[in-house]
Amino acid sequence: MDENQNPWAVRRASLLDLARSAAGGGAPLRGVNAYDAEAARNFRPSAVLLLFTPPERGTEPDLFLVQRSRELRHHPGEIALPGGRLEPGEDAVTAALRETHEEIGVHPDHVDVLGELPPILVPVTRYVVTPVLGWTDRADEATHVEPGEVLHTIRVSVGTLTDPERRRTVRIFGRRTHGFLLPDGLVWGMTANLLDHVLAELGWAQEWDATREVVMRRGDDGRVWEPDL
Repeated sequence: MDENQNPWAVRRASLLDLARSAAGGGAPLRGVNAYDAEAARNFRPSAVLLLFTPPERGTEPDLFLVQRSRELRHHPGEIALPGGRLEPGEDAVTAALRETHEEIGVHPDHVDVLGELPPILVPVTRYVVTPVLGWTDRADEATHVEPGEVLHTIRVSVGTLTDPERRRTVRIFGRRTHGFLLPDGLVWGMTANLLDHVLAELGWAQEWDATREVVMRRGDDGRVWEPDL
């Protein structure tokens, strides 16, 4: 089908262009999650998958996120991209596809890997993360969640992510991160910083009011960070 007949196909082409640009170096993410080669030597390697798919409704593609279990040791209850730590012998793409299959059910054979983005760091948990861009036409497979790891799968439209009314600045420990206030909850921290960077690099981002802040606080269980809305 012609790109003019599939509006989201234009977006897919932009994703592929971004992946090609990243292969040549690409613009690095800045701020708290910026990559530092010296620090990364002592960090554990991991990968996440930015998995896009044709929309359930509208013209913008959808992106898959997951809400992590509140019982996990690291980042409990947070909304994140599917992914995780590399197992011995794995590269970033293999790990991102495996974790996505385990967490949301989409088989690696049904993901078109567009490319990798420059690595970023998560200093608080000492991970170096390689983001992988992917596309699937088999969104129907995303019905599975990994017991003990994922509460549920979230499918969000790019149009929602770029809506200025959804954007927030998130304050925690005196630091600030980007934020996306979705119907399913607040995306903040590394995931939000990465999404903000990717949307800007793709030219999809819209201007928004960065003075609209959300402060994070500990929940009643003392483990999960929750927005004070």
